[in-house]
Amino acid sequence: MLAQLKFMMKPELRSEYELYVSQHSAIAGYKTLVSSNLHQASNLAVANLYWYFKVRDESETEAIVA
Repeated sequence: MLAQLKFMMKPELRSEYELYVSQHSAIAGYKTLVSSNLHQASNLAVANLYWYFKVRDESETEAIVA
């Protein structure tokens, strides 16, 4: 919910989130999460996808270090 408010205050932040999701979804093999689809998605969907990949990446990093 907080990310949605950030998008309203700083619309360029949404572009950064979309780029992050697009890059990390490609690495994960999700072919439908491309920029054109993300551009049409709601703020909530983009924010949720961002945090999904962010947490996923952090947990993978922790697993490698441990």
